[in-house]
Amino acid sequence: MIIDAHVHIGHDTTFDSNRKEDEVINKMNEVGISTAIVQPAQFVTFEEYRDCHDRIYAFSQKYPKRIFGMFSMNPHFDLEKYRNEAHRCVDKLGFVGMKVTPLTHAWNPAVKRGRVPFETARELKVPLMCHLGIGLPFAFASSLFYLIREFSDVTVVLAHCGTMDNEAECILLAKEFPNVYLETSVRTPNQKNLKKFVKEVGSERVMYASDSPDEMAHCVWEVRNCGFSEKQVEDILWKTAAKAFNIADKI
Repeated sequence: MIIDAHVHIGHDTTFDSNRKEDEVINKMNEVGISTAIVQPAQFVTFEEYRDCHDRIYAFSQKYPKRIFGMFSMNPHFDLEKYRNEAHRCVDKLGFVGMKVTPLTHAWNPAVKRGRVPFETARELKVPLMCHLGIGLPFAFASSLFYLIREFSDVTVVLAHCGTMDNEAECILLAKEFPNVYLETSVRTPNQKNLKKFVKEVGSERVMYASDSPDEMAHCVWEVRNCGFSEKQVEDILWKTAAKAFNIADKI
C-alpha cells in the first residue's frame, strides 16, 4: 500500500507544467502507488480552479478508492464564492482535504484573510495542507505558529516540509503541535533529511508524497532505502496519510 498525498493535475500557470489524468494513473500503476490525493495546479481565475475540481471529481469516479480530491483555491477570491466552493468540494464531491499555497495565492498568514483557510478547514473538518519553502517570506513555517496554536483542532500538513530553506522550523512546529504532519515531496537531497524527520518527530507524523508523476518513483525509493524498520516504512508510505486525511476505511 502506498498513498501519494500530493499530486497536481491541470495546466499550471506558475510553472508551465501540464499534468493529465492518464499520466498520473499510468505512473501510479508503474510505481505501485495504490492511492493519490489530487489537487488543482496553480491557476489565475476562480473558474479555472472550479473546473479543475470537477476534473478531479470525474477522475475519482473513474478510479474509486484510488483517486481522492483536495480543494485548492486562492483565498483572496470573493469570500462567499471561496467558502461555497470548498463546501461543494467536500460535501458534494467527497474531497478529503484543502490546500493553500503562499507562493501563488499571495497568502499572508498574519493578516485577516490568512485565517480563511484555517476557518474553512475547521468548518469542514478536513486537513489543511500548507505549501512551505519556496515563496518566502509568507511561506516561512514560523508564520503559521499562531494559527496552528489557535486552530489546534485542525490537522495541518506541511507540504515539502519547508524544503531545504525552512525544514528546521517545520520540525519545530511538528514537535510543538501534535496536529502537525510533515509531507516530504520534491526535496533535494532527501534521505538524510527523511532520517532526521523520523528521528525528531516519529514516522507516525511523516508522509510520502511526490507532487508530480516525475517524482513518484524516486521518492518511494528514498523511503525504502533509508534503513527504516518495516513499521516506519509503512507509516511513511501510507499509514500516516491514511490517518491524517481520514481515508483508512475508504481505500
